[in-house]
Amino acid sequence: MPLPPDLHQPQTPGLFITGADTGVGKTVVTCLIADQFRRRTVHASPRSRIGVLKPFATGCRKEREGLVSDDAEQLAHAADFDPDIGDLDTITPIRFREPLAPAVALERDRRTTELDWPALDRSLRRLDERCDVLLVEGIGGLLVPLEQFARNARCVTILDVARVLGYPVVVVCRSSLGTLSHTAMTCDLIRRSGLSLAGLVVNGFEPDSPDVSQQTNREWLARQNQTRILATLPGRATIDGVVPRPGGPEWNAQRIPNELREAIDATDFASIVRPGRPARN
Repeated sequence: MPLPPDLHQPQTPGLFITGADTGVGKTVVTCLIADQFRRRTVHASPRSRIGVLKPFATGCRKEREGLVSDDAEQLAHAADFDPDIGDLDTITPIRFREPLAPAVALERDRRTTELDWPALDRSLRRLDERCDVLLVEGIGGLLVPLEQFARNARCVTILDVARVLGYPVVVVCRSSLGTLSHTAMTCDLIRRSGLSLAGLVVNGFEPDSPDVSQQTNREWLARQNQTRILATLPGRATIDGVVPRPGGPEWNAQRIPNELREAIDATDFASIVRPGRPARN
């Protein structure tokens, strides 16, 4: 695997959150899991020790300090991220302005010709040293290309990073028509890669919808993939917002709707975090 051989492998228990597609709600789900940890540990320590990491972000905005990821800001709010642990650069060490796959954004970026793997390594070491739990959010789906070391070489993907970390994988999927195949391919890839599938979070469930797929997909997602549904989120919780009903509130990790907290609390995520074990197959 063409990743830096010395990329830090954390011992802190954690989870890797991926999606069956892009824009499916990975950031919202990662925020909700971080918020659950924060709510259940707030009395144990005066400062949060919840680590959040989104190694790669594209579509970042340009500010005087540099590129800023909206997702990183949401993750920091949800986890009540301790500034003594790090800053937004720690949460998202590799960033691009264009909303493209990292490999494509890298190829178009005139400032550099390779990903800053040492920055990711520093973030991993810092979070591993200072945190009690680590939640890692991927970018897009598992085969989103990150870098290609030579034109004819295999692309490095986010799956390669997941395999190095070796955390159990939570898959965020849609509840609507088209989700069965995308989700099954993702789950199959996880298992074939030697990783542990923790389960599914189904996003955008509308119980009153006349769409038959909405009423049947949750059962079939569990049956087809031989896994459990960890949580079912109402409405549409995506990176752009959560709309449990028409005219509902915009997504903001500082104002999480109670119905989303109740939905994510269907599972105690502390019971499924594990120390990382690099995948072998």
